[in-house]
Amino acid sequence: MKNVKKRKILILDYSVDRLETPTIKNCLTEPNWEVSSLFIDTAASFPDDLITKEYTHIIHTGSALSINDTAPFTEKAIQYIQDACDKGIWQMGICYGHQLVCKALVGDHAIRSSPHGFEVGWGRVKFINSAASILQVEHQEDVWQHHFDEVVALPEGSEVLATNAHSSIQAYINYDLHLLGTQFHPEFSKEAGDAYFQKDRAFIEKNNVSVDDLVLGCPSFDTAKVFFTYFLSQESS
Repeated sequence: MKNVKKRKILILDYSVDRLETPTIKNCLTEPNWEVSSLFIDTAASFPDDLITKEYTHIIHTGSALSINDTAPFTEKAIQYIQDACDKGIWQMGICYGHQLVCKALVGDHAIRSSPHGFEVGWGRVKFINSAASILQVEHQEDVWQHHFDEVVALPEGSEVLATNAHSSIQAYINYDLHLLGTQFHPEFSKEAGDAYFQKDRAFIEKNNVSVDDLVLGCPSFDTAKVFFTYFLSQESS
C-alpha cells in the first residue's frame, strides 16, 4: 500500500448511541491523520459552510436507523454527499453510511430492506480476485455484521470488492467518484464487536439470534487496518 500522507479526516456520525466516533477514532491513530467529527441527528447538524472546509477524506458511519426511513438530516446529508463528490473528496460509507451515499448518488432505488432479513455476527464474505490482491486479504474472510438494509445499485463506474449470499454488495470502490463503501463494519475489533453484541443482547435475541453463539466467532483479519489504511492512501484528483 502507498505511504499515507497528511490527512484531514471528518467523521460524520449518524449513530444513535454515539459509539461510532470513538470506535472509529481508535482505528485512526497515525500521527499524520488529523481527525474531527460531527454527531448528526438534525439538519442543523450540518453547518452551512461545512463543504468549504478542506477535508481530504470523509467517513459516513453506521447507525441503528433504517435507510428506508427519512431522518431529520437526510436531505442535508444527501446534499453534502453530492457536494463532496463534486468537489472530489474521498468518501467512505459504513453500513448505514454506505447505504446513504448510494441513496444520495443513485437514488431511492439503490437501497432496500434485505429480503434475507437480519444479518448479524462475524459473517463470511467473499472478496473477488482483484480485491483480494489490492487489499491483500484472502478470498474468504469473516467480518462484523449488524444490519437489515442493503444496497442493490451502485454509482456508475463502481467495482464490487466483496459479496455474500445475504447481500451481493458487501463492499465496493469507485475511483472516479472517490468512493469506498462497506456493508459490514471494519471498525470493530473482536473485543469491540463482541462488546456491542453483549450490549445489544435483548434486541439481537428478540430477532432469534443467540449472542452466546455470536461471540464464538471472530474477525479473520485486521479489518480496520486494511480498510482505513487503503481508504486513506487514496488521493483526490
